[in-house]
Amino acid sequence: MIVAVVAVSAGTVVPAAADTDLPEYLTKMRAPEMWKVADGTGITVAVIDSGVKDVAGLKGRVLPGVSFMEPPINQPEKTYPAHDDFDGHGTSMTAAIVGDGSGGGPHGLAPGAKVMPIRTSIGTPMAFAAIAEAAKGVRYAADNGAKIINLSIGGWWSLDKIGPAVEYAQSKGVLVFVAMGNDGSKSSNPIADLPGVFGVGAVDINGEPLPSSSAGASTDFASFGGKAPIRCKENTAWCMRDGGTSLATSLASASAALVWSAHPDWTSTQVARVLLQTAGAPVDGAKRNDWVGYGIPRPSKVLLDRAGDPGTPDGDPLAAPAPAKAPTPSPVPASTAPHRTDSAAAESRLAWQWPALGISVAVIFGLGIALILKRRRR
Repeated sequence: MIVAVVAVSAGTVVPAAADTDLPEYLTKMRAPEMWKVADGTGITVAVIDSGVKDVAGLKGRVLPGVSFMEPPINQPEKTYPAHDDFDGHGTSMTAAIVGDGSGGGPHGLAPGAKVMPIRTSIGTPMAFAAIAEAAKGVRYAADNGAKIINLSIGGWWSLDKIGPAVEYAQSKGVLVFVAMGNDGSKSSNPIADLPGVFGVGAVDINGEPLPSSSAGASTDFASFGGKAPIRCKENTAWCMRDGGTSLATSLASASAALVWSAHPDWTSTQVARVLLQTAGAPVDGAKRNDWVGYGIPRPSKVLLDRAGDPGTPDGDPLAAPAPAKAPTPSPVPASTAPHRTDSAAAESRLAWQWPALGISVAVIFGLGIALILKRRRR
């Protein structure tokens, strides 16, 4: 669920599961096989959210981070550590990326990565300040080693601040993923409309868009946002509930971390390009649609099937790739040579497929954010 001001709601408490138990969405993504190739090691993902609570499953996987929450006027000395979380939302997103599955929490898709928690006022009465705080967090993340920024938050406040901050991070080679929102309409997260930001929608285990997932021209990817362990009961337990586009964004960020971990010499443009090339496209043969964008990130296609052409280190990742360098006289073995993705017809036979453009979606619950009037394409 994308967070604006509203806190996460309660659900069914999750009993502790064995560390070997994996949810269906991870097995469909071939996570155990991918982890033999890359698990996110060497990649830092900045989670700009409500902070992170030190819970079981996150030990040794979370960096010190920073908080940009301002103290109350009547308590100027009050501090808000990055390793605390009133709401539980940031803790949930962190665990979805790097969790080890213990204590009832989720298995993260990129368990070898590190999360840099950047705490904002999400989940507090001061949540209206969160986007301005997030802008500071984006700059901090870019200056302190983050390769990927995860924004499972949204709102229309302070776009004049977060826009330049995102541009600054991109100039430093950082990928930015943002949740589309959960009001089930085409009134998507305005942050997703910023140039170069990748907007992420949510689908269920069968690849159908969640009725609550917002959509529009800002959608670039979609990932699983169904039932998963989410922090509940005032951040004292894990509950099973829909993770929405927030969870989907964390999985998209983790997918990028896996690819980048396997190819640390690639640039953000090259990582984005292969994720776009290998995404499970809409089954009607369209290049993209407003509900799933270009499809689900499938890092297994890159790590296990050696699909995708990274192309040049710079430029538009949506443009057709060009060779990264001129061919050399020595041939590259076929087993290691990158190749282009399968045709649309072949894609339609693969798992995690996507519905055709035009699927109708009912509004389930609102965590509304401002209407995007027009998306600038990259």
